[in-house]
Amino acid sequence: MNTKKIYQHLMTGVSYFLPFVTGGGIITAMAFLIDIENSSSANFGSSTALAAWLSEIGGLAMGMMFPILAGFIAYSIGDKPAIFPGIVAGMLARDGGSGFLGAIAAGFIAGFVIVLLKKVTRTLPRSLEGIKTMLIFPIGGLILSALAMIGINFIVSPINHGLTSMLVALNEVSAILIGAVIGVMLALDLGGPINKTAYLFSVATLTNAAGDPTPSVIMAACGSSAMVISTSCAVAATLFPKKFSPNLRGAKVGAYIMGLAFFVEGAIPYVIAKPKKILPALCIGAAVTGATTAAMGITLSAPIGGLETLPLVSNIPLYLLSFVIGTAVAVAIIFFLTKNDEEYELEQNEG
Repeated sequence: MNTKKIYQHLMTGVSYFLPFVTGGGIITAMAFLIDIENSSSANFGSSTALAAWLSEIGGLAMGMMFPILAGFIAYSIGDKPAIFPGIVAGMLARDGGSGFLGAIAAGFIAGFVIVLLKKVTRTLPRSLEGIKTMLIFPIGGLILSALAMIGINFIVSPINHGLTSMLVALNEVSAILIGAVIGVMLALDLGGPINKTAYLFSVATLTNAAGDPTPSVIMAACGSSAMVISTSCAVAATLFPKKFSPNLRGAKVGAYIMGLAFFVEGAIPYVIAKPKKILPALCIGAAVTGATTAAMGITLSAPIGGLETLPLVSNIPLYLLSFVIGTAVAVAIIFFLTKNDEEYELEQNEG
């Protein structure tokens, strides 16, 4: 399969899962904004009835994004019979901790499993067509896809333990260094296991040895660098529209809102479209912000970043400055690494 076909399958999945990312992320961010008065509560984001309701439906929507991504990548490859095994394999990736990379793998695995089953069963008589669609494709496709996902999720688990140990070791050496590493990890798999390891480690630093809540430099580095990731994609799509497809240009509003609310998933469509160009830029920009925030000694006392928790930052102007610096770095790298998009050029020529 050539690169163009792979890209087409990926973008089919992206086009279907994008509403789950943007809609779910924005609704979840609304929950935190509404609940800002309870920012010191352990239930921040769901302390009031309205915030809890928004958090629930936003969480449900975002929880579906990996299964939907996998399901429609599989659909692009194997047509309708591939949707069911693709979605379930995507859920296995989500629940097994392999994140969006695992979901992409799940989609391709399920799609090609169905293609294989179609080839194996093509000599069956037409009278058995119903058996193929009702039994062979869904049951065989799901079992084979699920078996493959065991291997993918199994590989990821020890990586997570190793990353946690690395962060603990770095925390004893330098806050600036760990701030940079946290930034890279948040950007590296955009909501996957590496991202979650960095985030959960940062949240853990909000509690001191006695078990009491305490402001954290590491949490501030996490909060500011996470904002850089989706926001940089949105800014780049705004400043350099020629470099992005119509779908990605249209996704920038959601990416702005999600980025400024701490959610990195708004960058996923951009990274999927141009992984070799966008992902390094985001990692570097987030690392710069994480290191800068830590170097300035800024602290955050909430278990989440974003503009909604600015009142809980020890130095708001410097916190925002570090965010702007990292975003500028990421956007500049995107500008220099990416070329004009073919779809944009086609639009211009047709116009």
